[in-house]
Amino acid sequence: MEAPGCAAAAECSGGGAAPAAAAAGAQRQQLRFASKKQGGSTQNTKDSNPKYLGVKLFGGQRCIPGNIIMRQRGTEFHPGDNVGMGRDHTIYSLIEGHVQFSRNPRTKRRFISVEPLEGPAAAAQQQQRRAAAAVASPQRLPQQQPLVL
Repeated sequence: MEAPGCAAAAECSGGGAAPAAAAAGAQRQQLRFASKKQGGSTQNTKDSNPKYLGVKLFGGQRCIPGNIIMRQRGTEFHPGDNVGMGRDHTIYSLIEGHVQFSRNPRTKRRFISVEPLEGPAAAAQQQQRRAAAAVASPQRLPQQQPLVL
């Protein structure tokens, strides 16, 4: 049965807008927004600070007490006469003198030592410096132990 006022059977078949929607769907285009790929990130940019290792005073150079002669990792060079070694294996001078490098042929160890300055003037000068250092930094007196009854 046709509905009154229907001119064509296609319009009155019950879905009046269905043919128009189907025709519009066939013409629909996909829309995309402008986009740009995001740049990648890297994790290789970190770097450690330089440690400035190596020889600071070479053989024959003059040094004073406290001068760092060599900074090293491990005991590549061992402390010889008149030098000390720090907790990080830094070798430093204990007296005023000249740096000397040597090697023990039997153990193949390399040593750094400081030869004292020659002459009586050098010995007197070192003694004066030690006396001045002792006055500048007084020795600590031992603490008295509490009495236990």
